Amino acid sequence: MVTRIYKETHFDASHRLMHYEGKCSRLHGHRWSVEVWMDGTPDEKSRILLDYNIIKNIINVYDHQVVLNKDDPMVEALSRFQTPVLTNGDPTSELLAEDIRERLNTFCREHDLSARVAKLRVWESEGCYAEVFAE
Repeated sequence: MVTRIYKETHFDASHRLMHYEGKCSRLHGHRWSVEVWMDGTPDEKSRILLDYNIIKNIINVYDHQVVLNKDDPMVEALSRFQTPVLTNGDPTSELLAEDIRERLNTFCREHDLSARVAKLRVWESEGCYAEVFAE
């Protein structure tokens, strides 16, 4: 039997888009919202597919952080003060959705859980989100 769970969580983080011309090319912050739908077979004993707090903790790697493209020249300067969260490309809501999906799926694989991300939304602001689905 396949079970689906849902978790909504939030984080505050700043980012900038190096390859975009416009105001988002400057460092700025958002109150990001993330919605996660996970499918799989719950554990036989606990009947839990994946603890909701695990989802939140994995996503919290971004909370109160600066998220930058690993190739951004700002990384070197910022690293003298704090370690930014680095992405393989500009940290758009689309890329963050893919990154969070991969972090969640990797955790499940490494812990031999049947849970996998079915759908995931990253809201950059009210009315604007990126969505990824299971591959």
